[in-house]
Amino acid sequence: MKKEENISSEEKVLKAAMKEFAVYGYDGARVDAIAEKAKVNKAMIYYHFKSKEKLYERILKDITDNIYKQVQEAAVGEGNPMEVLYYIISRYMNLLDSFDKEIFQIMLRELASGGKHFRKIAIPNLIVPIYAIIEPLIKSAIDTGRMVKVNPHYTFMQIIGGILFFNVIKIPVSGSELEKVVFKKGYLEEFRENLFKIFKNGLEIKDGKL
Repeated sequence: MKKEENISSEEKVLKAAMKEFAVYGYDGARVDAIAEKAKVNKAMIYYHFKSKEKLYERILKDITDNIYKQVQEAAVGEGNPMEVLYYIISRYMNLLDSFDKEIFQIMLRELASGGKHFRKIAIPNLIVPIYAIIEPLIKSAIDTGRMVKVNPHYTFMQIIGGILFFNVIKIPVSGSELEKVVFKKGYLEEFRENLFKIFKNGLEIKDGKL
C-alpha cells in the first residue's frame, strides 16, 4: 500500500470519489465532498477529470478494465474448453472476492438509477468482450461432446450474474445470521467447490455420460 505522501492527487481523488459514489450514487455525489475527502482543491478534480460525469465514468472504466483483463489473461490458458472455462470462472471469482464493498455499492446504485453509465461503459467494455470469449468456449465444449447442449447466452449470464450476485449479497446480509452461515471462514473455496460440482454433475459430459 502506498504511503499517503506518495499518492498522487489523481489517485486521491479516485479513492475519495469511490467512497462518495458508493454512498450517494452518481446523482447524489458532490464534487465539493470529494475534494474535501481527497484533501485537494476542487479545481484539481476538474483539471484531472473535467467533470463529475467523467470522474464517475473513469471509475467504472477502471473497474470494468480490471475484470476484463483478468478474464482475458485466463482465457489463454491451456486445456480443453471446459478446463479453460473453469479457469476463467475461478479467476473471476477470486477477483470479485478481492474487491472493496464500495465497488458493489456503486454497481447497485448505478443499476438502481437506470444503468445509464453502465450501458455506456460496462456493456461495450466488459459484457460484450467477455461474452465474445465465453460464448465460443461454451459452443466448443458442446460441439466436442464435453458439455450438454445449453443456450450459450443464458449460460453466460447465469455464470457471470450468479457469481456477481453472490458477492453483492454480502452487503445486505452483513451482520446477520445468514452472514455467519454463508460467509463463514473459507467460504470462497466452498463456494467454488460447490459451483464446480454443479457444473461437473449438471453440464459436463465425461466419457459420453453426464
